[in-house]
Amino acid sequence: MQKKKLILLGGISLLLILPLIYIKITVYPAPDFPEISPSALSREEINSTTFRYKNNWLRKNQYGNWESYIEGTPYERGIALGVLHKELIQSQETAFVGEIEKLLPSRVLRNVMQLGIGWFNRNLDQDIPEEYLQEIYMVSQSFSDEYAYVGPRFNRILNYHAAHDIGHMAQNMNLVACTAVAQWDFDSGKAEMVLGRNFDFYFGDEFAKDKIVLFVNPSEGYDFVSVTWGGFSGVVSGMNEKGLSVTLNALPSELPSKSATPVSIIAREVVQYAATIEEALAIISKYKVFVSESFTIASAIDQKAAVIEKTPEKTAIFYPQGKELIVANHFQSEEYRNSQLNLDHILDSESMPRFDRMKQLVGQDTAISVANTLNYIRDQKGVEGQDLGTGNPMAINQLLAHHAVIFEPVKKIAYISAAPFQENVFNAYDISSIANMAGLNPLDSPEVDSLRLDQDPFYAGEGFSDFLEYKKLKNDFLTLGKNDSPSQEFIEHWISTNPEYYEPYYILGEYYFRNKDFAQAKNHYEQALTKAIPYRNIKTQIKENLGKIK
Repeated sequence: MQKKKLILLGGISLLLILPLIYIKITVYPAPDFPEISPSALSREEINSTTFRYKNNWLRKNQYGNWESYIEGTPYERGIALGVLHKELIQSQETAFVGEIEKLLPSRVLRNVMQLGIGWFNRNLDQDIPEEYLQEIYMVSQSFSDEYAYVGPRFNRILNYHAAHDIGHMAQNMNLVACTAVAQWDFDSGKAEMVLGRNFDFYFGDEFAKDKIVLFVNPSEGYDFVSVTWGGFSGVVSGMNEKGLSVTLNALPSELPSKSATPVSIIAREVVQYAATIEEALAIISKYKVFVSESFTIASAIDQKAAVIEKTPEKTAIFYPQGKELIVANHFQSEEYRNSQLNLDHILDSESMPRFDRMKQLVGQDTAISVANTLNYIRDQKGVEGQDLGTGNPMAINQLLAHHAVIFEPVKKIAYISAAPFQENVFNAYDISSIANMAGLNPLDSPEVDSLRLDQDPFYAGEGFSDFLEYKKLKNDFLTLGKNDSPSQEFIEHWISTNPEYYEPYYILGEYYFRNKDFAQAKNHYEQALTKAIPYRNIKTQIKENLGKIK
């Protein structure tokens, strides 16, 4: 499976670069800004995890999340983000580049990928609004020179903003598989609206460690909160002071020939400037994208939620008939739901099983509450409660989320998970008071402690420790030397840590098949077929190999 990932990444890069291998990669022109005095970039260090720059600040809470307040013009915000988040920016780039090197150990393939993505994103700066270019450029000044071989700092940060979209292009690598649910009721005399989502964009455990809960008080637009990481100005999960939230889910896409506006930048404009679903639709409709994406919008003013589905060709909107909206990774709008691309994706992927399981959970307990939504997004079972093993992509909770959020748009409360995944506590924040955070002592938390959500009981139990052991043993197996072979004791222990998951049986079947031990390959392939397998191509491959063995 790892080998296929390498081939896919290399193939995408080669397709992009071969016709243009001799063309020099464009260096994006820098915005015309006045010179910054080094003395103007100094921050106050209150302690090793707490910093202040003018009215802006950064602090680390007791559960490991970073909390940060930023204000001002794009220029001022960019400076503050760079000054305060410098170490987080640099460690995030190290994690990002490290994961690429892990996926592509070959320097030749990495160079090809770099050239390919550089050409693919050659006009990226022209597709990003000037406001965000200014902010991003100022942040880029705090990037390290360690990765200058990848490209200039401004080039690198712009390309990192397209990484989410490029991850969607490579969906067969299973980098992106998010699930969201919204429920509301404004007819029973008590206005209620709750949205929960898992952001299952996985780029390694290190990448997910230092997430930032960012409170933004911009000179123009609405105050908002976003869950982000160092050096990232886009939005993937956010809510503003008007009670409008936006979250992103990947949709099936054809392979594009060039980049356009990154979807996270579009979502940023939505959360900063839209108060209603129609305003969000107007913003999303005016942009070109290079991957298909769904924008789940919940609006306190509209008293409902909708999903806006954006493709390189057009924009569609889907309003559910009832008072709940479930979003996975397939189209639901009239325009796209019966397209061949969507029908094939439903058959090939785990999107519909997650959608069906969420529908089942919501149907079993229709009460609208934060507690119920928390249970939904932590659920690890399949349809009808099937045991999928831990970490199965068919589960709503795949134990790989970069973050999870629960938003209450009417009450303007945001609950945001602390690592790991959605298993730890969810800190609660009042979004209506962001403007007041300018005067907050960074040593004081902006959290509403009384609303904090507890850890998942699974997190403290044997199930979670077994899952960590499973991941370690899987990595040990996948990194065996060419002349090494696993002992029977190792194999039995590995399987015992996650016996209902198809993956160890499949990986072992592939290993023995390559080494022509067909009896063992047949044994493990047949065991894999008794488990819940999320992808049709894996089932097909197993059956084809069993046919060859016979």
